[in-house]
Parts: sequence; structure tokens; C-alpha cells
Amino acid sequence: MTDPDRPPTGDRVASLTNRVTSGDGQSRRAFLKSSVLTGALAFGVGTGALGGASAAIPTPPLHRDGNLIKDPDGNTVTLRGVNIADPKRINETAQARGMTATQVIDMLTDESNGWYPRMIRVPVQPVDIGEYEPGSGPPVPAFNESELESYLSNHLDEVVQRCADRGVYCIIDYHRHRDVQWAEGQDGPVNTELQDEVDMFWDTVAPRYADQSHVLYEVYNEPTEPGMWEDPTTTQWVADIWQLWLEMAQPWVDTIRSHADNLILMGSPSWSQSPEGALVEEFDGEDIAYTFHIYPGHNSSQSQNWEDASNNGEGVAGVYEQAPLFVTEFGWEENAGQYIGGTDDFGTAFLDFLEKSEAIHWTAWCADPVWRPVMFSRPFAENADDSIGDPYNGTVPEACSELPCEWELTTGSGAMGDDIKAALEQYRNDGIPGEGTGGGDGNGDDEDTTPPTAPTSLSVESTTETSVDVSWSASTDSGGSGLDSYVVSVDGSEDQTVPAGTTSATVDGLSAGTSYQIGVSAVDGAGNESAATTVAATTSESDDDGTGEDDDDETTPADALVVNDYDGDPAWSSNQNDLGQWCGAGSFENGSGEVDDGALVLEYDNAGWFVEQIQQDISDYSSLVIRVSGTTGGEEDDFLLDMGGTRDLLANLTDDSISTSASNVTVGFESAGIDPSAGGLSVRLNFWQGGSSTLEIEEIRLE
Repeated sequence: MTDPDRPPTGDRVASLTNRVTSGDGQSRRAFLKSSVLTGALAFGVGTGALGGASAAIPTPPLHRDGNLIKDPDGNTVTLRGVNIADPKRINETAQARGMTATQVIDMLTDESNGWYPRMIRVPVQPVDIGEYEPGSGPPVPAFNESELESYLSNHLDEVVQRCADRGVYCIIDYHRHRDVQWAEGQDGPVNTELQDEVDMFWDTVAPRYADQSHVLYEVYNEPTEPGMWEDPTTTQWVADIWQLWLEMAQPWVDTIRSHADNLILMGSPSWSQSPEGALVEEFDGEDIAYTFHIYPGHNSSQSQNWEDASNNGEGVAGVYEQAPLFVTEFGWEENAGQYIGGTDDFGTAFLDFLEKSEAIHWTAWCADPVWRPVMFSRPFAENADDSIGDPYNGTVPEACSELPCEWELTTGSGAMGDDIKAALEQYRNDGIPGEGTGGGDGNGDDEDTTPPTAPTSLSVESTTETSVDVSWSASTDSGGSGLDSYVVSVDGSEDQTVPAGTTSATVDGLSAGTSYQIGVSAVDGAGNESAATTVAATTSESDDDGTGEDDDDETTPADALVVNDYDGDPAWSSNQNDLGQWCGAGSFENGSGEVDDGALVLEYDNAGWFVEQIQQDISDYSSLVIRVSGTTGGEEDDFLLDMGGTRDLLANLTDDSISTSASNVTVGFESAGIDPSAGGLSVRLNFWQGGSSTLEIEEIRLE
């Protein structure tokens, strides 16, 4: 039920008659011994040196086993941690907040300062993706694919990677929670526009981090109305709302599962206060857990009974005995509106409740000095309660001129910072992945059988006649022995080894004008090796005639169908096999493009469309070949290919990369899902994806 920019409104805590029952019973573990609390506070209330030693744990893939979460070895895992603010909001307001998003991760995982989170929840807000006024409920849809891609590339990717580097699990939370009903009423219909927005988000995000074992997906932060304000296991109209929610959200689960096996966390109507809906019927699919959000202002908190679902629908009704329960939001702060409450009348009892079962996991809200209830203050700000501004439509005041500026932990009976930190320290060795798998020297090398993740985003940066430069995104290792090195191969044979921390290599000693398959795999300290990620690369043609320019002796196969080779003026060719049906182009920096020395030149800056018509039977062909070069290389990530019922980034449809010299980029029809029998076929390129560069297309053909 979070609303980081203003107190929540009364309808979000609408209540039925309270029913106070007896306490929750004995805790699974004794709660916060005074010696632990004293030890935590001895570290001081400041953040200490950012980027200090991390209390990293292995982060292997997790799965559900009944009501428990387990690692690949069958060990029961219980995760505890904190929320941060939206990473883009943090970055855009860093001069007022005092830190960037990655600096916040570093601070929260600094073992030398007593921090031991095992999980960090990262809220991704439509408000920030689409750059709306903070505190607003953005319209549906709140953003387009280009804006989402920009958000991921510039803000979320680095946070996800930093969590991997610091050895903590990362929940990617799609954080919608204001002003938009998920269904028109308790009888429906569901909000199909909202359904499409969320589906587009996960269709993009799920495959992006599918190979990151430390990433969990929280599908929808807080569905609002229609709410479940009674116990669905005893009240039919509430059970009907849960069934409607299944209809609304099951497609999102299906979309994620079509791309990724990461653990899925599902919320519930009425601001994720009713996970007991899972007792009526669970979502279809494997490895799904359920979320619960609660604050001091709710009825169940007033009675300190978080089990009774008849109390305004706010109790969990023992759902954790059937399914894993992730309490991804709770917190307290005196004088903070709906969040009002203190350690004595809420915090102590609720932290005890969280430890009654190893099937309960939690992340406290919020490890931030701005989003309430806060765990920190900003001692460097003249008035720390002042607004930090509107980064998208206004200005952001400067309180920290040289990042980072230290935050101060909140303490005392009306604050939560010291209590959460102490709890994380107390349970730092409880429910850790890999716990109890054997002895050895204690560094995990001799028991680590889990290979690192395969490198991602392998691309060709440049080529010469005899060499290829490649780069990739770092792998992660969850087995405990740590990432050691990368093996670079050429056509399946090892060429060289580079140390962990290096994500580029030059392969030389190659032949001019030759295509190679470059592969990169990751190796950990125990010798486990990942699968290899590969990319095709073609060296530049040799300069046999002494002109100083590469001779392009690339020949077109005799049985190929040339769609266009751009040897005409402006676009049509006299070649017998040249279809010459360049339908059109527009919105480029150079208008409709231009033909220069046998190449079509397209200058784009987040705009441009281009179409070649085919319009004949191509059932005898199995691939599309584009002979192309780019100004910088890597332009395959900048535009969509639309052909035969398939529409996707070129990079997702081929293993080839665009380099700075002309080379063939091949798209296989079968692997790309292109139907060559479709009528009225054309090759369409769409450049509204946020990129900026220049392409030179020398030929488009079918083989």
C-alpha cells in the first residue's frame, strides 16, 4: 500500500468490524536479544564507507517445494531484506537524496558497517518509466517500449548487476499502486488496457534477466479496487473477486513463464493485503509465491493479529502453511500518517510474527530517507523534510554537491531503522542457500558444482582484416567459489582466457574476409564452466589492389533471390534477379534515405521506417540476408525487423552483429518465426527504438 510521496487515503484502509483473537503463539526463534541490538548500534548510525566488504551469500536459482523455498541442493531458504526507492528516481534526485542507486546498494550490503540483507526489493514505477509528476497515478499505458528500454538500460540493469556483485537476491517489483482500478467492479470486466501494459512490461523484462539466478519477479505491486475486504475462504463474493483477479493476472504469469524460470511473487486485490486468496485457488504455474503488505494503520495491526482474514480481509489465514509468503512491504514511523506507529506497539510484535515460520520471507519498507516510512534521514540537508523536487517536470534542489553523502539510520521507539538492521544481523546465517552441504576449507570451492551464468550481450565491436574485437556483459556465480575467468573460443576451439572483471577481448591471427563463430564462456573458482555464448563475426576484406580500401569480393550466391542491391538511381536496379520494389522510407534524418555508391544510406535518430516489397512465392528460401554496415557497430539493437508475422529487434532474431565494415547479417526464417508462405510479404525496418546512428545497406536477399 505504499505511496512514497503522500500519505495514503482513507479508502485504502476501509475496515469491517474488528475481531480481536488471541496472540500468534511462540516465535520460531527468540526475538532480537538485547546483546544483538546493542552490537548493531555499536556500528554507528551513519552509513560508513560505501562499497565496503559485502557479506555476500550464494544466490543460486530458487524453487518452491510445497510451502518452502529451496535451493538446488534441497536446502530450505528463508530470505530477509529491505526495499529501496525506484532506481531512476534515486538517480534523478541524487543531488538531493545524497546517493545514486548503486551507491545505495553498496551501503546496504556493507558488512563492515553491520549490514546483512539477503534480498533487496527494487520497485520499478510506471511514474518514473514514463516520467510523470511524482505522487501521480499515471494513465494507462504509462509508457512505450522505447521508454521502458531506456529505463532498463540506464537504471535497472546496473542495480540488478550490483545486487549480483554484492551477493544478494533482487526482487524486480512492477510498482503500480495508485488511481487505477484493475477491474471495473467486483463482477468485472477486467481492465484490458492495464492488462496489456503489464504484459508488455514483463514481455520485455522477463527474458532480459532470465539467466540471472539472483532475480525474482514481483508481478504487480498492489492491485487496488475491487478489494477483498473479507475472508475469501468463507465469503463467496470475496472468493469471486479472487477468481476475477486470476482472470486478470494469469496472462502475466504465462508471459513470464514463456521466457523465464525465475521465482514469481503474486500480489492480491486490496493493496496486496489478502494473500489468503491462494487458499481458494492458486495461480497456474510452477514456483509461484504470494505477497503480503501491512502497516500499523491497518485493522489487523491495531489488534496485532495478522492471521484473521475476517478482520477487513487483512489477515493471511495461515496461507504460509500451503505456499511461500513474501511480506515485501511493512514498516513503521511515528508521525507519518497512515504509517503511524512505533516499535513497541507494532514493530516488535510484527517482527516476531515474521519469524513464526521458515516459509515467511520479508523486505522492510523503506531503506530511503524520503519514501515513508523511512529508515534513514539526511543529515547533510539543511531541512531534511523538504521536498526533493520533481525531476521530470521541475527542478531538484542540491543538498549533496559531491556524491555520496552519508545517510543516518533512524533510531528510537518511533523509528524502524535500527530494528530492521539488528534483525538482519541476527538472522544473517539463517536460511542461507547452500547451508549444510558439506565441509571443506569453508570457501565453498570444494562443494561448488554450480556453473556461472553464461555471458550475455556478446557483440562484435570492430573488425580488421586479421582481428575481431568483442565485448560482453558480466556473468554471475551463485555457487560460492566466485567468478574466475572467461574462455574465448573461435569456431569451437579455445583461443584465450581473460580474468574475471574483464569483459572484452581481441581475437587476432585471423584470415581476411572470413566468417568466424566467436564464443565466450565463464569459469568459476571451482572449475565449473558455463555454456558458451556465441556471435558471428566476419573480418574485413583484404586490400589486394593497393588502393588503401578494402576490396569487397563478397559474392551473392547464384541461387539467391536479390530483393534489392541499390545499384540504381535512386533505388531500382537493372539486375535480372533484382526485384527492385523499394516501397518507401521516411522520417529519417536524411529524409527517405539516399543511395550512395551502391548502398542505401539511412540516418536515424529514434525515428524512421523503411519497406522492401517481395510479393511473390518465397517458400523455397529459408533465410533473409542483409549486407550492411553501421557507423559504430552494434546497430542490430536499434531497430525492429517486421516480416512474415514476426516483429522484434533484429538483435533478437539473429546471432550476427552489425560491424563498421560491410558484413552479412542472416535471419533464419524458422528460428525467427517468420512464415515465408504469408501473403504480401515485405521486409520492414522500424527505427523508433531510441537509437541514433547511420546504416549503409548494400543488399537485401533471400537464400
